[in-house]
Amino acid sequence: MHWIVQNNLFNERGFHDLVSTLEHGGIPHTLVKVIPFGGGIEPAIEVPGHLMVMGSLSLTRYARERGWVPGAFLNDNFDFRIWREHLGSHLLNADAGVYRFADVPQRGGPFFIRPCLDDKAFSGMVTTWEEFASWRESVLRLEEYTTVNAETVVAVSEPKTIQREYRMVIVDGRVITGTRYKLGDRVLSSPEVEPEVQAFAQEMADRWNPDRAYVLDVFMHEGALYVGEINNLNSAGFYAYDVGKMVAAIEAMRF
Repeated sequence: MHWIVQNNLFNERGFHDLVSTLEHGGIPHTLVKVIPFGGGIEPAIEVPGHLMVMGSLSLTRYARERGWVPGAFLNDNFDFRIWREHLGSHLLNADAGVYRFADVPQRGGPFFIRPCLDDKAFSGMVTTWEEFASWRESVLRLEEYTTVNAETVVAVSEPKTIQREYRMVIVDGRVITGTRYKLGDRVLSSPEVEPEVQAFAQEMADRWNPDRAYVLDVFMHEGALYVGEINNLNSAGFYAYDVGKMVAAIEAMRF
């Protein structure tokens, strides 16, 4: 398999681990620059066989446009509404209301809002009605292209206190590796993942998988474990998970 890696991920520790793993394993790879606004990549890639990309959502979309296999693991299942159908109460914000961005109803206190799709339209956040109303007004006034618009579908729920956050890598229904990346409000990447978190992630993968490879974010809330969100593997952060195990699992896939 030929790996295509975006070259401006240098601030990610996992980027260096990925390049080192590919180099030491003799796995063919190319570092590329992603040209903004759908301009493709430099250098252009024309190689036969299977290709796998790691980088931004723009690179992920480019791989899908080119029809690369596996290219990028991204499909219509990366949608909060689909997750809720399959995972129910195991999803942290299973109680969320779903609305068009333009139609979010007024709320009396702080609330959490996130886009339903894994499209990086904006980052999920806790906000107040005053802050949100001002932001929405400015968005709806804009005539040029923005990542958020009136039609963006969002999930809105009560804020939850998150004690710990983990990122687990799933390939072909198996938990391959994982990382704890947050304690309370502190970003604190560590490869230490408790057995109960591993077991919970595997239980969720046994229930349903959105694609052959993805990352499952597990959150601890009031001492219980929930699925916080699901992201495509190709454009998710590495934090401190074992990149070598991820590469080996992808390399072992059959297409």
